[in-house]
Amino acid sequence: MVKGNIGRKLIHHTKNKVFDCPNRSLEFFSLNEGFTVNIDIDELGQAEYYCNICLPAEFDSIEGTVSFIDLDLDLLIDNSGDRKVVDEDEFISNSIAMNYPKETIDYARNSLSSLEQKILLKEFPFDGFFNYYIKKSL
Repeated sequence: MVKGNIGRKLIHHTKNKVFDCPNRSLEFFSLNEGFTVNIDIDELGQAEYYCNICLPAEFDSIEGTVSFIDLDLDLLIDNSGDRKVVDEDEFISNSIAMNYPKETIDYARNSLSSLEQKILLKEFPFDGFFNYYIKKSL
């Protein structure tokens, strides 16, 4: 997990853009499952979640960096708990343009389904794990 401070820069390499982040954030990178979780925390402590479907993150202990390959699908959870899958169109067009193997497409779809189940069943890391860190970040 990584803490992001107000004003940090987010570099999106494939879109060739740099975003200024106006809120605190927590970033959770799974090293063995196909998702990441970005928790955007406003000044009142309200949290919104942005989950990337991706290949498992990799940690380079020598460089101190975390990286992952984004598979385009994203799941948003607003501060009222409503969920929405986004970038489905981007996933489809990129899977065609970049000739994703069937295994990669299946992996992305299964990872999204698994993530949704974790949220519904309140399994780690959606079992209250983030609550302490959200409060501590204020």
